[in-house]
Amino acid sequence: AVLKAEPAAVFKFPLAPLGCSGLGSALLAAGSGLQGGSASPHLPLELHLRGKLEPGPPEPGGKAKKGRRSRTVFTELQLMGLEKRFEKQKYLSTPDRIDLAESLGLSQLQVKTWYQNRRMKWKKIV
Repeated sequence: AVLKAEPAAVFKFPLAPLGCSGLGSALLAAGSGLQGGSASPHLPLELHLRGKLEPGPPEPGGKAKKGRRSRTVFTELQLMGLEKRFEKQKYLSTPDRIDLAESLGLSQLQVKTWYQNRRMKWKKIV
């Protein structure tokens, strides 16, 4: 025996799930458009929900997120200085990091990050 479901029973959704009032109405609108089988003025369910779930551009008056810092491209001279110092010292103290950063024209954060990445590479090799 083959069970046949009524089309109206397939697309029943709760009226407004807790905390998702906008989403519930979007589901109902999309579901009702699919029931008739004719061309619907609504977007397909996936596209309609994507706009609700994915973050959009920041709203006016809200705090703007800081962009990600671009990748630092070190010069040959800077890399030679960093590598030479790394051979002698695997870990830098704060005064050493300040001196190295000033001598190479880099920020302390750039030196610190380079050293962290270089130690990870060194540990993988060793």
